[in-house]
Amino acid sequence: MDTIIAKATPSGESALAILRISGAMSSEIAKNACKYLAIQPRFAKLAYYHDLNENILDQVVITFFDKNKSYTGDFMLEISCHGNPLISELICKDLVERGCRLAMPGEFTKLAFINGKIDLSQAEAVAQIISAKSHKLLTAVQRNLKGDLSNKLIKIQDLILGLQASIEANIDFPEDDIEPSEPELQKDLANSIINEINYLLKKATHSKYLQKNIRICLIGKPNAGKSSLFNEMIGKRRALIHEQAGTTRDYLEMEINLGSQVVTVVDTAGIHQTMSEVEQAGVELSYEQAVEADFIVWVVDDSVPYPSDLPQNFCKLIESKPTILVRNKADLTSNNTNFYGDKIYQIQISCVTKSGIKEFLRELNIQINRLFDDESGEDLFIGQRHEQLIKKCHQEVELFLESLDNKTGFEIISANLTQAREYIDEMIGKKTNENMLDKLFGQFCIGK
Repeated sequence: MDTIIAKATPSGESALAILRISGAMSSEIAKNACKYLAIQPRFAKLAYYHDLNENILDQVVITFFDKNKSYTGDFMLEISCHGNPLISELICKDLVERGCRLAMPGEFTKLAFINGKIDLSQAEAVAQIISAKSHKLLTAVQRNLKGDLSNKLIKIQDLILGLQASIEANIDFPEDDIEPSEPELQKDLANSIINEINYLLKKATHSKYLQKNIRICLIGKPNAGKSSLFNEMIGKRRALIHEQAGTTRDYLEMEINLGSQVVTVVDTAGIHQTMSEVEQAGVELSYEQAVEADFIVWVVDDSVPYPSDLPQNFCKLIESKPTILVRNKADLTSNNTNFYGDKIYQIQISCVTKSGIKEFLRELNIQINRLFDDESGEDLFIGQRHEQLIKKCHQEVELFLESLDNKTGFEIISANLTQAREYIDEMIGKKTNENMLDKLFGQFCIGK
């Protein structure tokens, strides 16, 4: 097998650069290039790196790892040199001349998977840790790397195996007159499997929020004060404000820190009936932004008489998405209309006097955090690939239950359970194919 090399630190000048070497030549390089004759595994050794012509390229610190005790599961050598790009390039060039080859993206982690150091879910977590942009996502993928997601999947797999064993015992040994398990017992076990799968699907929903900024869309009629509230939220005068209605024709968006989360706030055009094609295009854009939003802030002018209701398509969105009703212009006379009763959290504010702004932001932060959190308090990350396979697994167990009710033959319904287990195998990588691995690990950075 080839000995592979790669830089494990970004390109450019820095205090240090790290080169990783994995393969059978690791010890030979330590001895010949760094003159490290009595190798002591897992011990940092100060040395000089010599090229094939015995020229010293740099003073380095090297660490050798024995087979089965390294990240890749193979012999490994890590070289820490000075962070001059010229030095690391010279060392890489010399390593290639000694017979090593440059690693492909993700090849070190792929070797760790192939050598049984980690499963596929853990391997994916490595890439996710590197790219995580929020503390919550980082916490979740670190749990995946520890094996928490794998343990959940293995638990489901064991439950399916137990259920399948109770059925196949009767299929494989009919001459022994083994009584099959009671159908009700099998149903209970299948339902417990479905509950475990539903738990992961719920985590998948939360995971979607972890991968992106929550989009908070401000909607309402013209001159309700959406742009004034937008400016208050982002902390500067970004949206144009004018007493004439319809000033906002397009939408504006800005990223802000809301508590521990980074969210995107979107200010939209006022929603109203109009004969102007330009204004109508703005209203249509407002609806598109509201559809894409994860959270809606419905702003009304609380100083004008009812009605301040919105078109039916906007009302359906409000009923289907988390929403706060902001009754703006509290410094003026309130109309005291009870919008939507207790269905939506309501708060009175004034963008002129700033009253209620802090309370609004506090409540918004609480409600946004609810999108990330659930009752278990256990952070796990379920990516798109896993979600699709979990749904397929769920479908097979549902088909098993349906066939059980229809008294379908054991040979047929057992096939559903076999397929469900194969989907789990694909998640943790017990059964896979080379093309899928190449595609997966090709998304990693060089040196990982």
